[in-house]
Amino acid sequence: MSAELEGVIGDLRLLITQESEWSMMNSIPSPKQPTEHSTSIPQSYRDFLRVADGASCGDVTLFPIDLVEEMQFYCDPVEGSCVELGRETWFCCGVVNDEPLFIHRETGAVWRFGDTGVQWWMSQVFEEVAPDFEGFFLEHVAGPGYVSLTSEAREQQWFQVLRRAGRA
Repeated sequence: MSAELEGVIGDLRLLITQESEWSMMNSIPSPKQPTEHSTSIPQSYRDFLRVADGASCGDVTLFPIDLVEEMQFYCDPVEGSCVELGRETWFCCGVVNDEPLFIHRETGAVWRFGDTGVQWWMSQVFEEVAPDFEGFFLEHVAGPGYVSLTSEAREQQWFQVLRRAGRA
């Protein structure tokens, strides 16, 4: 985990508390110690969990340690999906709206199904969003790439937080 990521998370966590509307809809909880059950969690996400116990940032939810294992059902194979899912290959770290975000266990890249107006697993668009989780967080959760994740980003409180922080 880089000092940059730790600093950005700390700055955003503090900034959220400065406006009541921001703290009602967004949070970056302080970390909990990962349990012995967390060995199935990719290292990049375990590193994140050492800085924050998940996050709710506008339309992006990153799962906390107590919930992340339970949410791995998103990785189970779905008949009719254009992607061969499976828990051995993929790890679900969160959602954008209700569409899952996956970390490829071998490469560490973050992937998602594109919003095409159908249920996520029916989408024909499955794309790499970032080459690693830290880059995903800095660019797409806490940076200018947030607007590419959701169509209503500019109207959201989280986007206002990012603007105030000078990150969007």
